[in-house]
Amino acid sequence: MKTIRPSITTNMTSDNLGDPNNPPPAVFPPLPFVTKPRRFRLGLTSYVHAADLVTNVRHLAPFADDIEIVFFESKESSNFPNQAEIEELRQLAEQHQLTYTIHFPIDKALGSVDRGEREQFLSTAIRIIEFCRPLKPFGWILHLEGVDDAASDARVNAWRRDLTPLLRVLAGIVDDPTRICVENLGYPFAWCEPLFLDHPFSICLDLGHLLQMGYDWRRHVIQWLPRTRIIHLYGSDKTSRHYSLEMTPMPLVQEFLKSLGPYSEVLTLETFGFEDTKSSLARLQACL
Repeated sequence: MKTIRPSITTNMTSDNLGDPNNPPPAVFPPLPFVTKPRRFRLGLTSYVHAADLVTNVRHLAPFADDIEIVFFESKESSNFPNQAEIEELRQLAEQHQLTYTIHFPIDKALGSVDRGEREQFLSTAIRIIEFCRPLKPFGWILHLEGVDDAASDARVNAWRRDLTPLLRVLAGIVDDPTRICVENLGYPFAWCEPLFLDHPFSICLDLGHLLQMGYDWRRHVIQWLPRTRIIHLYGSDKTSRHYSLEMTPMPLVQEFLKSLGPYSEVLTLETFGFEDTKSSLARLQACL
């Protein structure tokens, strides 16, 4: 099987990240409301409008129950908010009965073969946890990168061995380790099962990744939904890009939603940009 490395940043550009030197307009076009009865909490990402994090949350709050804050950090740029922005995000959550899911950066792998890279990821994650603690996040989204679907048994065992002490650290820092949500990626999710025996983590079930890799999404829902706290939903074309939900056949989306039954946690439309988010909301409304 061809290895595909799912990424949440593949189609994020300067257009939807915003330019701090070119302030956005004060008013953005409205998004459609998902009005039909639903049990789950509807989530959107922090990169829908071409603006900064706080501006996005301010304008998205009327249309969502949760905002996924996607953090990135590299030598060239970082989008970590300052303390004033964290306080404003906290106030917006209070005003709109909003929650946040925090996505750790994916520029480094917690399960890398390189010890220095693993330690750098852990250091960044700890800094994010401490800084975002006032937001009382609904969930912390964690990628256990460092292997792909072609990894040997020896590599998988080493990957798990390297991850174990780091996961223990993360579990001890957050207020509630069940709010750390391990996301399924481009390798068999069963490889993570031994790690869950030692840590009470939850699951971030990403349908797009399952479709991209050709995995049996129905079996994953049956097995992991009871432990799932966050779901990611978007359009997939067998690549790692996050498209509008319109890219996924409507009957498949309807079947997936039906399979969730009484699921009442967060379901995030993980799209980046206004048009993809707008059309995804319309498709979700039509599928409910």
